[in-house]
Amino acid sequence: MKIYKLRNWLVILSVFILASCLGDDDDNNTTTPDQTAQTTEIKVSPALGLTKNAAVRLVLLANNTPIEGATGNTGETGVATITLNSAIAEPFIVEVLGGGDAEYFDEAKGTFLSLPADTTLRAVLSAFKSEVGVTTLTEIAATAILNTGATSAEAINLVNEQVRIALAPALTDITAPPQLIDAASGVTASNDQAGIYAVSLAALAQLGSSSSSPALAIVDALRADFLDLTIDGKVGDKAFESPLYNASTFISEYTSAIQAYAQQVGLTTDLNTTFSLDNIKKTLEGLNDIFASLDLGSLNLDFVPGGLSSGSGGDSGGDNSGNDGEGNTLTITGTSTVAGVATEIPTITINNVPAPDPNDLETIKKQIEDSFVQQNLTVNDLVFELVSSSDTKIVVSVRYSVTTNGVTVSSDLTYTWTLTGKDNDDDDMDDDVMLPDVLKGKSFMMVFNLTQSGSSYADGQKVKFTFSSSSMMFIDTDPEANNGDDMSLDDVMMEGTEYVYKDEQNGFVYRVSVTPTGLNEINLFTMEKVLLGSFVAEGMTNLALVTARAGEYRVTGAGHSRGTVIIGSDGTIDFDTGTSFAPSDIVAIFDRTNLEQEKRIQINYGADDNGPLIKLFLSADASAITSIQYRISSEDVDVLVTVEGTVTGGGGG
Repeated sequence: MKIYKLRNWLVILSVFILASCLGDDDDNNTTTPDQTAQTTEIKVSPALGLTKNAAVRLVLLANNTPIEGATGNTGETGVATITLNSAIAEPFIVEVLGGGDAEYFDEAKGTFLSLPADTTLRAVLSAFKSEVGVTTLTEIAATAILNTGATSAEAINLVNEQVRIALAPALTDITAPPQLIDAASGVTASNDQAGIYAVSLAALAQLGSSSSSPALAIVDALRADFLDLTIDGKVGDKAFESPLYNASTFISEYTSAIQAYAQQVGLTTDLNTTFSLDNIKKTLEGLNDIFASLDLGSLNLDFVPGGLSSGSGGDSGGDNSGNDGEGNTLTITGTSTVAGVATEIPTITINNVPAPDPNDLETIKKQIEDSFVQQNLTVNDLVFELVSSSDTKIVVSVRYSVTTNGVTVSSDLTYTWTLTGKDNDDDDMDDDVMLPDVLKGKSFMMVFNLTQSGSSYADGQKVKFTFSSSSMMFIDTDPEANNGDDMSLDDVMMEGTEYVYKDEQNGFVYRVSVTPTGLNEINLFTMEKVLLGSFVAEGMTNLALVTARAGEYRVTGAGHSRGTVIIGSDGTIDFDTGTSFAPSDIVAIFDRTNLEQEKRIQINYGADDNGPLIKLFLSADASAITSIQYRISSEDVDVLVTVEGTVTGGGGG
């Protein structure tokens, strides 16, 4: 049994190789004034809502020294203008200080609240810009940057960018000024970056509504929570005693708050696209090297609401514990090319790193490619291929090009694992067991149904299972976080008709049951064979949406021969002669009945939207099926039929 995050290692290394190649050329979003000018202005807009009468100062990051004369006050307008003799030529901090008459408009409370004297909000900039926003997001990033001791422009940009990608992917820059909200009603948000930013900040404030100062409270909570790179209600292994939000439902609550507040301030058109709601996540990726020196146990975390308590344990893996990778050494060599100039990268050596399975490189390649996409990087021509493999060494060639901020970096790298700590395969598993085609290379989104306490999974928790061609099972315990698989189990045995994986480290057994057409369920047992619960297909939780519309429908449309579509009372859909799907074929069912336009139910029979799927389009009141679509994008199959009426049951036409 192995537990590791190989993909995360490779992506972290690739991102930092990319950052080192780009150097200081990634500051395209900054506005740099003429260095020869006699004076230069910088306008600072703090935004927890409009912030009045707050002192502002500029501080050099390298030595934490205030810049002489670089001070101002936001006054009644909420914008402080600071005049400098020249533009600042190195990374610096913009600090907004509470106390005195300082106050801010709290969108959750709908009123101005005092900004206490012990409050400091910050933004860290890698280079000078003439207009700066200081917000919840910049404070999260600033806390991370300052606690890790990072001072380089590359590190600053990377942290700021990852906070943006996680919490406000629709923005281009979290240090840009947002629209300043100063009233509970009669406010219209601008349909631009400033308005989108303002709505995102207001939505975060709503999550702290149980506090007397919601916007400040959520700042405190999130800047602490993100110190371990994941919103999980903990800092390291220490849990918040009185959390403001439920970490497991953070994304859904945050996106709902965005939609509600956007409509309140007049932004109503295609909110999902405007705010990139599907891309919001709970993790900061590619920052492990920056955070490696951060000792979470020694931090002064007085700002954490409710303090910290010892963690409750129950993690389902995810660290490189046990003997996975122990003793292995990874060496990376090669070149990176920017603008036609090839540069040899410094040799990178990392100890205790898990090695890839030489038989499963395609799965790893796909995981790496997906991770680049999740970081909003355009990766081209990724090649991850085996050069040689033995009991003592694995050599892999990694070639790709990545485009970011208009700059393309091509890398030609060699990854060499020297194996000195391979797992001892002393278990009694049958290494010759091969998975059936209905599992190989496929992913399944499942929901855990709790039977008995003792499991590390919560009732209703979504978990993603992926089965590789080499019979490994990957488990992602928080698929919405988009931070990769938490563990993998590489030994499988057959017991009867079930495929059995043992997680000896955590004391669990996963028994995988299949049908001739797909995955049936995964039962979770203790080592003592006590049933703890079952993982069932996520779509099955929405099966009632389909069965409630059972009936035979008269249809017309090009590409359809029989003229009827039959939906069975068990969820079977017989679309046409030779095209029928049983409930066991369902991978997921997506409820889109709450949309304003194109209300529908989508049933996926493949791992993603490129595979077979059926869409049931509904009337405006969602009471009747108006049309039905059968599609397989990967095979250019697309048949759309109009419902003219029903023969039996259902509702159509």
